[in-house]
Amino acid sequence: MSGNGCEPFDWETISGHAIIAGFGVPGRAVGEFLAAEQTRFVVIELNPTTVHRCEHRGMHMVEGDVREAETLRRAGIERATFFAVTVPNDEVALAAVRLARELNPNVHIMARLHFISNGMEAHKLGANEVLIEEQIVAQEFLRILKKIRPTQLQNA
Repeated sequence: MSGNGCEPFDWETISGHAIIAGFGVPGRAVGEFLAAEQTRFVVIELNPTTVHRCEHRGMHMVEGDVREAETLRRAGIERATFFAVTVPNDEVALAAVRLARELNPNVHIMARLHFISNGMEAHKLGANEVLIEEQIVAQEFLRILKKIRPTQLQNA
């Protein structure tokens, strides 16, 4: 079975799947990786335009707010093995991590947060891995600075 998120499955019994919360650039990257790995996944998305566009392509979409238990249940959180929280809002991400951990103590949670303090909170709430945007941006600044060197900038 291909894992591109397009195969039919029974929403009541699906298990061992991944859930992606948010389908912007980070969520799509996670989805592409999961599809390449033949892992079935469901996307939770708040934007109805995105939901309808992706559904027309055959993707498994759940329209709703990831902070609501019913939305997570419709995506099968109790039986999922992986949950990627890629939404661009720290408050929403933290609430989603807390609720997902409450509904499924065994799910592996990866979360995107903007700030270090919220990343620490996400770990406390049950995230296994946290990607902190301000740290990633800082690393990229350093990578580029090392490449161009400040002395080159003085002569610009």
